[in-house]
Amino acid sequence: MELGSELADELVCRGFESPNLDYKLEFDGSTRAWMELAKDIYGMANYGGGYIVIGVEDGTFSPVGLDETFHIDAQVWADKVSKWASGKANLSYTEYVANVKGRKRKFPIIYVHGSIGSLIIPTVDGSYTTEGGEKKLAFKQGVIYSRKNTSTVPALGNDFWQLFWSLLRRTAESVGSVGTPLEVISALSRKAEPDVVEETLWFNLFPVVELPDLIHSADTDFREAKDIYAYIKNEMGSSGSYDIPSFLLEDKKIYSFSPLDESNPLNLCVTAKSQGFFTNKEASESTSIPIELWLKNSTKHQKLIKLLNFNLKDLCRKKRFFYGKHDRYYIRYRGGQVPQVTWKPYKSTSTRQLVYLRLDKNGSLSYCEHFAGRLRFIILGEGVYLVIEPTRVLTEDGVNPLDQKRNVRISTKQNFFYHNNNYLYDMKLWLHILAGNRKEIHLGHGKGRITVSVLSINSKVNFGILEDQHTSGDFLDSLKTEPLEYMISYKEEEEYNPLTETSLEG
Repeated sequence: MELGSELADELVCRGFESPNLDYKLEFDGSTRAWMELAKDIYGMANYGGGYIVIGVEDGTFSPVGLDETFHIDAQVWADKVSKWASGKANLSYTEYVANVKGRKRKFPIIYVHGSIGSLIIPTVDGSYTTEGGEKKLAFKQGVIYSRKNTSTVPALGNDFWQLFWSLLRRTAESVGSVGTPLEVISALSRKAEPDVVEETLWFNLFPVVELPDLIHSADTDFREAKDIYAYIKNEMGSSGSYDIPSFLLEDKKIYSFSPLDESNPLNLCVTAKSQGFFTNKEASESTSIPIELWLKNSTKHQKLIKLLNFNLKDLCRKKRFFYGKHDRYYIRYRGGQVPQVTWKPYKSTSTRQLVYLRLDKNGSLSYCEHFAGRLRFIILGEGVYLVIEPTRVLTEDGVNPLDQKRNVRISTKQNFFYHNNNYLYDMKLWLHILAGNRKEIHLGHGKGRITVSVLSINSKVNFGILEDQHTSGDFLDSLKTEPLEYMISYKEEEEYNPLTETSLEG
């Protein structure tokens, strides 16, 4: 490839980058500079070729140039970057000199030829240390790099087959053979396996780190929870503020994590024979059940989960969240200002709407989309966990559910856009709603308090996707920006949808 002055001038002044054109402001000859350059050369060679121009400012693409004394032999470029990879990089090189603001400046231009016969793959990790002492990795051993838009990235998914056919075409044009190089078959067969990289698997399970020691029970004549609330309200009247602890009404008994003493309003609903005024110590102790007994007895798990979920329901109700079917919590909207929450998901404060009013083309309300979550406790093995599943609830007016056909059709379209980052971001918002700025979620109070950690259980594996944004660190801290809000258009006319008769919820 002849890099004449006319082509060189056009490349320097083009003013934008592309998959086959990359600009660099400078080249200082450091290990960092060589390795970052090598990564781009590997990617361009596998992509099919391209130009690297040194001396053009990032962002503005203004020609700046290097000092006129700068010089590196063409063979040095090729030898240096090839020593870290399989195959030898085929490069053409020129040092173009142009006037920049009245001064002669040099622009090194490297033309990277498309790879022939085999892809260029790093045989070592391209690790270096910055001036600040930080360890960096320019490229990773065994990873096939290519170009996407203006960046050099690891090849993923269908990228491999595009690289494969492109390589075959170039090889056939070069050597007149349509045979598949053994090196290509070997490289592609390796990509049938996940990248060997340590990955963190995050779960939407949050461990309960503190449970009350006892479950308190007493006989009652009440059979409906609403009757208990009504009776206490009638008895307490306006004599002062009071808080009714969460309770389970079952087996003609009241169960609660809070002691059923005179300070507990539930004591008003206990039958006389078990109000706690015992002279027999054994009888008194029989009203308190060690929680370990219910944890170890699988037949009692359902009762324990119910009692825990009632505490969760009370916490969400205090935060204005309505409990709907399928254990979903969301805020209903009855007009006026749209409910929202202000929080700090990373370093900057953000305001997030909890209800979105979706309007039709005429500006009328089409439906409401509510931020929601399916929240519940479960028991796994010997552990108790809070499950948080972010979701959406659709209503026709902020209160009444959307009819099933529209719900399914809109939800199906929405779910297409609801990717990992949105899901994790909504998870983080739920944790903020339930825990505030604490690192724990507190339910109940006093001796009946339940504590849930906001740190999800996780597991380490040695496979994953190289350079995935959530590979390392705390996924909650890695969500630096709020996912883009997506709009779903909805047309009123009928259309065929095989999911219409399913029970899919928004």
